[in-house]
Amino acid sequence: MKRWLASLVFVLMAVALVFTASCGPGEEAAKTYKLGYLGPLTGPAAYGGIPIRDGMEMAAEEINEAGGIVVGGETYMLQIVAADDKMLAEGSVTAVQQLIYEEKVQYIWGPIGSSCALAVQPITEENRVVIFTMSLAAPGPEYPYTFSYLSSAADRAKVGYQWLKENHPEVERAASIAERNPTGEAVRESARAAAEAQGMEVVAAEYYELGTTDFTPFLTKVLAKNPDLIDPCSAPAGPCALIIKQAREMGYEGLFYTSYQPQAEVLVVGAGMENAEGLIACGGPIYQTGTPEQRAFYQKYVDKYGEEAWYESVSLGYGWVKWIGPIFEEVDSFDPDLVVEALANSERKDEITGATVRFGEETYGIRREYQLDREWINVFRNGEWEHIAIVEREW
Repeated sequence: MKRWLASLVFVLMAVALVFTASCGPGEEAAKTYKLGYLGPLTGPAAYGGIPIRDGMEMAAEEINEAGGIVVGGETYMLQIVAADDKMLAEGSVTAVQQLIYEEKVQYIWGPIGSSCALAVQPITEENRVVIFTMSLAAPGPEYPYTFSYLSSAADRAKVGYQWLKENHPEVERAASIAERNPTGEAVRESARAAAEAQGMEVVAAEYYELGTTDFTPFLTKVLAKNPDLIDPCSAPAGPCALIIKQAREMGYEGLFYTSYQPQAEVLVVGAGMENAEGLIACGGPIYQTGTPEQRAFYQKYVDKYGEEAWYESVSLGYGWVKWIGPIFEEVDSFDPDLVVEALANSERKDEITGATVRFGEETYGIRREYQLDREWINVFRNGEWEHIAIVEREW
């Protein structure tokens, strides 16, 4: 027994010596700092949620391989902790509590959607937890720890409708159809304002309820007004495809435009390739055929996770980690108040999209709105998205 204990002690001492030696003279092992991801990892929205988490992990790996970040004289390796909310408000509440109370996370990418963001805000704001939500309804002066990591509906609508007016002067009468929720309402009103600013007449603006699959009653009202353009107002891919399909079946021959770029495969299946042909979107870069940096980024992701896992949202998580890591070093602290101030006043060049990124205050009255100096105009042709223009924005 004594011999066995002596052997165990010897082994443990040897392991400790090896660990200490690996740190180098006068060095200590790096600590771990957790960043949270709150979004859909299962359920219908997981196709876009999983790549965001993957992008965060890719960025964290790159930062860690380069030596991590140094804050307060200590080295930290970044760790991504993900919590699945299925993009449901009640799921977001449970998931954010897990991240805050169990994982002790102070910075979270997510949640996605206005209902989810509004559900978690009482918890995150009370705990001084900073969230970067893809929501059009959450930020405001009363929510200092909430950032909208999404170009506002008003910004995208201005860019999209200006491009439409310049390139499709035949569009004089516009209509919209939006889901009845805070996001749908924001997008619909932004579309109305942008269309009218370009001299278009807004002839119809309808709402539908979540879960609607038969859009005939709404489209009947819309088509009776003879619009030249129908805007599904950032509807998710499934409803967007059904709106397009059913409108075409009812005889509509005009343009479709959306400030959200639905998945090509959903459009092909849900709308039919011929029906969706010509759909215009104010979307993002087409990474597969974009700049050398975008193609390299796409290939790196595909090599790691597989082509079937790719979705453009991966760049959002990747870019966020690449942004916030250096901010911690800049302020030499993880204190939310210091970091929030630095983020709100920061500006950077995104290494993948090539866009300049900052947080502005035009929409929400506080510098929490994610802004890009450009938007990408894409068109759906032959079953896939094709890039046709970049519109530069003046700040």
